[in-house]
Amino acid sequence: MKNKMMRIASVLLVAALITTCAISGTFAKYVTKVSGEDSARVAKWGIVLDIASDGIFAEKYAASDKAYLKAEGEYSVESSVEGEKVVAPGTNSKEVGTTLVASVKGTPEVATRYTLTGNVEDIVLPAATGYTDYTELVKGDDGKYGYTKTFDLEKDYAPVKWNMTITKGNTTLNVAEALYANLPANLISAAENYGLTPTGCSFFDAVKILAKVAGSDTYKQVVDAALGSIVSGGRNFQLEVTDDGFTLGYDFDANKAMDFTFELTWEWAFEQENVELYDKADTLLGNIAAEVCEAPEGASTVIGATLTATAVQID
Repeated sequence: MKNKMMRIASVLLVAALITTCAISGTFAKYVTKVSGEDSARVAKWGIVLDIASDGIFAEKYAASDKAYLKAEGEYSVESSVEGEKVVAPGTNSKEVGTTLVASVKGTPEVATRYTLTGNVEDIVLPAATGYTDYTELVKGDDGKYGYTKTFDLEKDYAPVKWNMTITKGNTTLNVAEALYANLPANLISAAENYGLTPTGCSFFDAVKILAKVAGSDTYKQVVDAALGSIVSGGRNFQLEVTDDGFTLGYDFDANKAMDFTFELTWEWAFEQENVELYDKADTLLGNIAAEVCEAPEGASTVIGATLTATAVQID
């Protein structure tokens, strides 16, 4: 009995010691604790790009000559091949009723770079001497008639005048006119000698002339002033023209509203600065298209344009 009591006492002692260790392990140590919290959402993008056009060229163009209309004429230009669109002197994109338009809308929460590129295939008769003049049939000494007169072109002849306009709200900017308006006074005379005038120069020619008469710093200043006058909130403007097309772009800070429309139009005018010479060039182009004569090297009787717009987040 005594031994049994001793064993029970020993078991209780061991249990007490274990409990003491457990309790001392729970309450007898240093403890430091801290926590933090944060959250975020995805920054807004929400930019909507659009390229809209039902075509800027047509198979036929309505007549405007009063006598022709009075005689019940309807179309002054009409393709003889179904589905093939044509252009001719006196036609323009406004007559078609639709234009090639790019638009951008949105107020992203990130800085954004918008770029609009245009690829253009243009009608051109290259500079050369001795072109056949098809505007006048001449009677020779033998009594026979023929096209024996010739004419020269000192520079490439591209009869179609392209225009680029930028619209925001009720305000529209003609890019070529804006470039001229922002020329430094000391460059106006040189630019005008190349053909950059307040209203008489195409978009492509205006940019090329500016690059020709201005240094890189001045070129950038004129472009920034011209485009910045309507693209408020933009920076780092880009405007370049090559033989194949153009690039127009700008950067926008975060939370700046983008709501612009870019419109590319064309016109092949009847009346030009050197009417007699250009009538000869126009007639030759028409005869090349009709395969009356062969096209000289470098000539083109096809026209077309493509716009591509991109918007990317700036790092």
